[in-house]
Amino acid sequence: MGSGEAGRADRRLSIRYRRALAFLLALPYILMYRYKPKNFMQISEFISLIPFSIGKKIRYEFYQRTLEHCGENVTFHFGTVVNYPDIRLGDNVSLNRYNNLGFVDMGDNVLTATGCVFVSGRHTHDTSDTSIPIKEQQGGRRKITVGNDVWVGTNAIVMESVGDGCVIGAGAVVTRPVEPYSVAVGNPARVIKKRGV
Repeated sequence: MGSGEAGRADRRLSIRYRRALAFLLALPYILMYRYKPKNFMQISEFISLIPFSIGKKIRYEFYQRTLEHCGENVTFHFGTVVNYPDIRLGDNVSLNRYNNLGFVDMGDNVLTATGCVFVSGRHTHDTSDTSIPIKEQQGGRRKITVGNDVWVGTNAIVMESVGDGCVIGAGAVVTRPVEPYSVAVGNPARVIKKRGV
């Protein structure tokens, strides 16, 4: 075996060891979730605060085993909270610091900046009946989707589905579905151009 092959074999072994260690560190949280599934969001909040690269690895191991689907090479940066286990994340997704994921499915190659919020639809709280407090009114959680190859800018709020290949500008508030390959900015977000045209 040449030195190049030996080096690659050592790197693969090192990666396997690190992943095994991350799994062992994530195991108490996985078991906690299995024992009390209703505490999913509280567990997510807690593990979001584990610093350094080991925190990213622990989060990945936890979500790989608790989400409906969590693809390969998904990064959950510090402070990112996932609210529901019944969501799907594709491959090569990078969720930057302090993201908050509601009821959302994401495709492959999604990139988010710091502070992005993905809300479970536009009408999670009803406000139409003025005779009772808003907190007592029924709302409706609805799954939104974010397509493949999407970039979401800093502090964007996404309340509706976003098509493949979109760019959502920093600070945008997405209140209507965004067609594929659109660049949407502002509050409320509006399409200012199409990519590749």
